[in-house]
Amino acid sequence: MAWSDILPFMGVAIRCGDLSLTAMTPDDIPGLLAAAGRGIVPDGSGYPFITDWALLPRAEREASSTQFYFSSWAAASPERLELMMVVREGDTIMGAQDLRVADFAVRRTGFTGSWLARDFHGRGIGTRMRQLVCAFAFDELGALEMRTEAYADNPASNRVSQKTGYVEFDRARVNRLGEPAVEVRYRLTADQLTRPAEPITFDGGPALRRYLGVTGGQSAMSRS
Repeated sequence: MAWSDILPFMGVAIRCGDLSLTAMTPDDIPGLLAAAGRGIVPDGSGYPFITDWALLPRAEREASSTQFYFSSWAAASPERLELMMVVREGDTIMGAQDLRVADFAVRRTGFTGSWLARDFHGRGIGTRMRQLVCAFAFDELGALEMRTEAYADNPASNRVSQKTGYVEFDRARVNRLGEPAVEVRYRLTADQLTRPAEPITFDGGPALRRYLGVTGGQSAMSRS
């Protein structure tokens, strides 16, 4: 029995060249913890996350991350899902990309978040993984809009959103770990998405549509 036989969303896989995004399972946790241990916060950037997990001592960060993964799986439902995916180049785990949806069958809107181990920064991987998850949401799930946020003092994350095709629509002053910060908010439609040159292939889209209660979606396909 595979994990996807128990939780259908664990069968999702997105591939483009050597880069893959596959739905996280408990078996992936050790590799993800090792990748995060190499450092995450970009050089020359403000702290990029809404929680303090990347600032914790290693043992606390690993325990906190593991508890978060299992709590997300336990809370998953057709009405609210955080699809956590492992980013790999070949067999090397590089980071994580998520796709969050709530009442997706009605709202058709997805939200993204991600992290990439620091030794892989500056190679365009952050942009490609975002392109892949957005292509999956539009092509396989029938999303109408994707949204994301980044702090204004995180230039790398803002560049990824802009290079993917997102358009800024708002800025707000928010609380970042007890200190004020400016959050930049973006949205993206299918016709705005900048796609990679190589074809993208998808697995698990039909099962995830059924799980979310989406009707009239597209069948699995490859897009260039």
